[in-house]
Amino acid sequence: MLRLAAVAAIPAIVMLLGGCAPGAAPTPAPTPAFASEAEAFAAAEEVYRAYNEAGNDRRGGDKSVKPQDFLVGTALEGAIDGQNFLREHDVRLTGVILVMTFVGEHSAPSEPPVVHALVCLDLSNARTMDASGNDVTPADRPTVIAQRVTFVHDGIKLRISEEAEGDAESCPSL
Repeated sequence: MLRLAAVAAIPAIVMLLGGCAPGAAPTPAPTPAFASEAEAFAAAEEVYRAYNEAGNDRRGGDKSVKPQDFLVGTALEGAIDGQNFLREHDVRLTGVILVMTFVGEHSAPSEPPVVHALVCLDLSNARTMDASGNDVTPADRPTVIAQRVTFVHDGIKLRISEEAEGDAESCPSL
């Protein structure tokens, strides 16, 4: 109501100033990042799939993509630690990881907005290779894993802020 009164008063103020330039327009009230929880889940899924594709492209040899651009916080720290681990052990990841399912679990209309999801990944085509090109993928590594993913809105877009192991029993089997 106060904002409406301020907007309505602008013409009167301009007339009183007698031709002086009016002051700055009122700042619009902030709007939520998402109109609905479904919209938040769709945006989060789009971010996760783009992040996964960037990782696939990077493993495929495209050095111009930067999967880390999708990450902040502990997710970014974990990715850096993972890259350091691979480098220290002189191994690399190859192949494609597929997003099998993405299930939005909760979105909080907080500041900044937060979205939680369970993501199931198919690792069956991803391998760990040593410096000589030998496949050193652990024989007992699961082919399907679940990740609990948290997204935060940084004022511009959603980014992955946390990623932790989820319950693979929640995922479809291959």
